[in-house]
Amino acid sequence: MDADVLSPSQAAAPLVAHAAAGTPVRVLGAVDPLLAKLVADASAAGAPLLVVTVDDAAARRVAADVCFFLGCAAPAADDTEGDVVVLPDVDTSPLGDLAPDVRTVAARFAVLARAHGGRAPKVLVGGVRSLLRKTLPLAGFAARSARWTKGQELGFAAAQASLVAAGYVRGDVVEDPGSFAVRGGVLDVFTPTGGQPVRIEFFGDEIERMRSFDPQTQRTLREVAAVDIVPVRLSIVTTAAPLRQRIHERADAIAAPSSRTRQVIESLEAGQDFFGIDAVAPLLHDGMDPPWAYLPAGTRVVLDDPSALQAAARSHEDELAAEYERALADRRLVAAPEQHAVAAAAFAAWGERAWAWVERLEAPGDDGRVPLRVQVDRDETLAAELQAARGRRSGELLAPVLARIAELQREGEPPWSIVFAAPNHSHAERLVGLLRDHAVAVDPPRGVHEVPLLLKSPPSPSRRIHVVAGELSTGLRSRIDRLLLVSEADVFGALAHRSKPRRRRGGVSGIGQLAVGDYVVHVTHGVGRYVGLVQLALGGTPADYVQVEYAGADRLYLPVTRLGEIERYVSADAKPPKLDKMGGTSFATKTAKVKAEVRQIAEELLQIYAQREALGGHAHPPGGEPYHEFEATFPFEETPDQLDAIEAVQRDLSRPQPMDRLICGDVGFGKTEVAMRAAFRAAHGGKQVAVLAPTTVLVQQHYHTFRERLEPFGIEVGVLSRFTDAKDKARTIAGAKNRSVDVVVGTHRLLSSDVRFADLGLVVIDEEQRFGVAQKERFKKLKTEVDVLSMSATPIPRTLHMSLLGIREISLVMTPPGDRLAVRTFVTRPSDTVLRDGVSKELARGGQVFYVVPRILGIEEHATRLRKLVPHARVRVAHGQMPGEMLEQTMLALVEHEIDVLVSTTIIESGLDIPRANTMFVADADHFGLAQLYQLRGRIGRSRHRAFCYLLVDSLEKLQPDARRRLEALARYAELGSGFSVASHDLEIRGAGDILGARQSGQIQAVGFEAYSRILTEAVAELRGAPILRETDPELVFDMPAYLPEEYVEDVGTRLDLYRRLSVAHDRDVVAAIADEIRDRFGELPPEARCLEHVMACKTYGRRLHATALELRGERLSVRLGAGTTLPPEYAARLGAQTRGRMKLVGPDRVAVRLDGGGDEARLRQAVAALADLASALP
Repeated sequence: MDADVLSPSQAAAPLVAHAAAGTPVRVLGAVDPLLAKLVADASAAGAPLLVVTVDDAAARRVAADVCFFLGCAAPAADDTEGDVVVLPDVDTSPLGDLAPDVRTVAARFAVLARAHGGRAPKVLVGGVRSLLRKTLPLAGFAARSARWTKGQELGFAAAQASLVAAGYVRGDVVEDPGSFAVRGGVLDVFTPTGGQPVRIEFFGDEIERMRSFDPQTQRTLREVAAVDIVPVRLSIVTTAAPLRQRIHERADAIAAPSSRTRQVIESLEAGQDFFGIDAVAPLLHDGMDPPWAYLPAGTRVVLDDPSALQAAARSHEDELAAEYERALADRRLVAAPEQHAVAAAAFAAWGERAWAWVERLEAPGDDGRVPLRVQVDRDETLAAELQAARGRRSGELLAPVLARIAELQREGEPPWSIVFAAPNHSHAERLVGLLRDHAVAVDPPRGVHEVPLLLKSPPSPSRRIHVVAGELSTGLRSRIDRLLLVSEADVFGALAHRSKPRRRRGGVSGIGQLAVGDYVVHVTHGVGRYVGLVQLALGGTPADYVQVEYAGADRLYLPVTRLGEIERYVSADAKPPKLDKMGGTSFATKTAKVKAEVRQIAEELLQIYAQREALGGHAHPPGGEPYHEFEATFPFEETPDQLDAIEAVQRDLSRPQPMDRLICGDVGFGKTEVAMRAAFRAAHGGKQVAVLAPTTVLVQQHYHTFRERLEPFGIEVGVLSRFTDAKDKARTIAGAKNRSVDVVVGTHRLLSSDVRFADLGLVVIDEEQRFGVAQKERFKKLKTEVDVLSMSATPIPRTLHMSLLGIREISLVMTPPGDRLAVRTFVTRPSDTVLRDGVSKELARGGQVFYVVPRILGIEEHATRLRKLVPHARVRVAHGQMPGEMLEQTMLALVEHEIDVLVSTTIIESGLDIPRANTMFVADADHFGLAQLYQLRGRIGRSRHRAFCYLLVDSLEKLQPDARRRLEALARYAELGSGFSVASHDLEIRGAGDILGARQSGQIQAVGFEAYSRILTEAVAELRGAPILRETDPELVFDMPAYLPEEYVEDVGTRLDLYRRLSVAHDRDVVAAIADEIRDRFGELPPEARCLEHVMACKTYGRRLHATALELRGERLSVRLGAGTTLPPEYAARLGAQTRGRMKLVGPDRVAVRLDGGGDEARLRQAVAALADLASALP
């Protein structure tokens, strides 16, 4: 039957009524984001809503739009607690070897737990594949779920057993969902629900206390009264007998080899993972259920474009059928497709019962559904004009929308409501500024919570325009409602997907990651080999010591109270270092040599800095409105580091002195955008820009990037390299001379005498450390003439950055972009199926593939295999022994997308950014170190597409334990975890050598990075006339046990980390804070740990006194003062009188303190108080 045409506001009331009554409806003529508006309105009926979209990307887009119309923030990628939630899709096949992402599976179970547990979100949105993927049977899910509450009698062992039964994995530290850790009577568990892990303290069998904590810092956040335990994986083993029977029956049905069947059963019963474990998951349960089985009664189901959904369901069914046939051909043990996923016919039958069908086209239907025809459009004319404006070289991006605003405001009464949507407050403020620059009357930015009221209220008589800080995928127009919605994406292009950024875990030192056999550097004795952490009772008092082996098998036993004296040895050289002689002169000689060279480099840098400050230069005019429009076209969210760097560069450009700034950061972290904004301002202000790169490949990459961003704003970009043809070369050289070319990108060819710029104002140098000596000398001269901005793709430590403050302007861009989707990482065997499917899927979306091998030997065999598996793929090989020109041609072909799959060693160029490369295979991944794997994986995932990294190993069972830990760490942590903070720190230290030059890299290698940084800091301070503070670590001799007992802190790495942090603590408050953290993480301190806290507090005062030794025996504390300590004479004179003889000077350099006695802790508290009194007397 025909339906009246309604506006969005007119459709709201009948939609709510139909939702409340459950009357089936058909919505006709919907366009984005109308679906989201209607869903938001329908949620007012109170019934939970399930919206089914064509895929996962559409689900996230619809969820963000629904949030906009409800007036709430768009859900983050892993948010499962909001009013609007996405049921994420598991992007691996249930029939393959690949294990699904841990966090994705956890998020699915968290959503299902909410739906089943009476806390269903207002709106649940899922792609069709996500809804087709079956999950644990509802009865099995309920049986493995529980609510633990404070005061409950549970039992410590029973709690652990129930976690194992629900699929949780025990580890040393809890960092991601589905893991738990045990320490004494404390149980840490990270359930998918609640968003944060929980620390549970038991008193006997009773839960005494529960606190949520931050998985990054491991510190308590708040007290909680209850925690919901839910299953975290599909492959949960039930009782053994039915399991064996079902697997044997399935194996017989598909003729699977008996040896494989036996392996599967043995691994399952032993609780071991194996490749393809999820392929047999349905055999572990009495059937599996679709996700919608978890939804509460009365849920209203909304199908977005039912015909498209049905087509997607059929496509999914066909893919599974084909994969099932391949699995049978490979004689793999797998359950049938219908056991893993809902069949297309069953999905269609379920869809018939859905509450609402939202039709994109007005399809006829006589199915008893109430039709609702809603009138909106996307203003296709405006959309086309905005698209055209982004492609024109005028920079007038707002012109089409400004013309439309003027046209609508001339239409008379009733006036139009015009609302702009920007994804966050900073973008909203920028948009307000741009509109005001064009004399548009616009209110200050409003919060997204004001959207529902804004859309209901009549427009203000002043016809002012509103800008809202809320995410909206695209705009819409309703003539009946006189409403125009414009999203920022309509004007400036789509912003990349934003994920909730995770902080890099703090507080983990390199010492905490030491393994036996690793090399360390002692501040006095030099390079040694770490042997282990041992407990010795030297002098009759037990204490922990770090054991270090030196040349000649000499051994140093370093008390953990002095752990700050050693550091992990890090070097860019893969060869093991030569051990120093303990007590010898070799290390002292190396240190003296380093000091001389460091002072020389500091003098050179300081001289250049002073010369530049004395010179006059060009202050570039402000960028104004065109610069703000250019900013707005950046398709990503700027990171905090990136914003700081941009602000610093823009500040430099405003000064009349020449700029010389270095931007450091990994590839893809946003350095080039910093440079492009500088280039835009310089070129827009009338100056020319030269962009130099060390290789032709990087030149071509920069040329494409600069041209794509700058030319729409009328800035002409040229290129000069070996691959530029003669005609273009001549045109670019002439253009530089006559100012018809604004920006020239090139190799050192730009420095040739025949290349003359009419008015050069800015030089951008990429990877300066890779140029030759002659070019670097030319750069030194340039830096006193024009603004110079250098970039390095090698990150450096922030400590080195601090050391160089005042002699070198450096900006660190070290924050990974939150815009990137996390790289999905899998550990799997190198089967034909994995390789074929992984490569084919990447090529199908127009991407490229890296295939990395550990050695050149056999590299051609890998390439031949890939060519056979994927015949249409363009496969090329690259390695370090190829002739230089051939290697350069290959890498250039990769940049120009003339290669689909690059098979290479680890030479993937550090400065190279290949945004199309979003799949990587690492052959023999167990042969690589964690730092290498981390760096390799960082080469992909730089676009809006999901990236996939496959770590290929022949067998999980045969892996060495340390190799397995490395691979599992990389697979589990899609983003940076504790291990990566150390791996990346290693890379940064190698990067420090790159920045400072090869000679300084050798000096870092000789003495260790921390010693080098200290020497550099002191050299700079000395040259600038600043005081140099050198602290002495006193020798500590105390007659009571002071350490962290092994049964209290079981993990050796954690104990080492805590010891080091206590050892380098600079004052008593820091020691107390670390002790509070230990208490928070591990429970109440045992006596030995309480003593350790007091001993380390004594040490902080000993440092302030420059004491060389502190000795506490019985009731006497002896303080031996160093040469740098001077007690005022009058203090020394009345010392004994004031303390009634308890404290007195014994000779010129020793203070003796008589204590009152008591237990160990009482004596230590008195010692701390006495030392505090002594320290307070210092001038």
